[in-house]
Amino acid sequence: MNLGKLLALLAVVGLAMAGVVAWDVMKPKSSAQGAEAGDRVSSSSTFAEIPLPDGVPARGVVVFTPENCPSEAAQRARRLMGRLSDHNVPYSQTSHAEFSNLTSQEQADRVTEVMNGPIPIVYVNGRAKANPTPEEVIAEYGRGG
Repeated sequence: MNLGKLLALLAVVGLAMAGVVAWDVMKPKSSAQGAEAGDRVSSSSTFAEIPLPDGVPARGVVVFTPENCPSEAAQRARRLMGRLSDHNVPYSQTSHAEFSNLTSQEQADRVTEVMNGPIPIVYVNGRAKANPTPEEVIAEYGRGG
């Protein structure tokens, strides 16, 4: 086999392998895989137990949202806080979270998964969720942790 044919064969094999890898990365997750990933940190209906940011109390409601932001996400956060006030649920708001207390990569991964979710991020009695509904926050607060 001459060098030209060998290079062409290697190129075809390389493209085939790249296609397989790309397909594996892009294919939709099965419902079992999705449920497994959701069970690790937070499902769409539960708050996750993750470490608290520095200075955040373990009891109560803390809403993480950007200050003075006109985005839809910030407006969602304002609506959420309005509903909490309507239901006499005390809360505090902040736009900053710092985690100096993480002791493992697993903790860091769990925190990142929740904190990188859609705004607002809400901690209720030490448990967190990205973009919960007001009803979810009120129910979690009512459980008392």
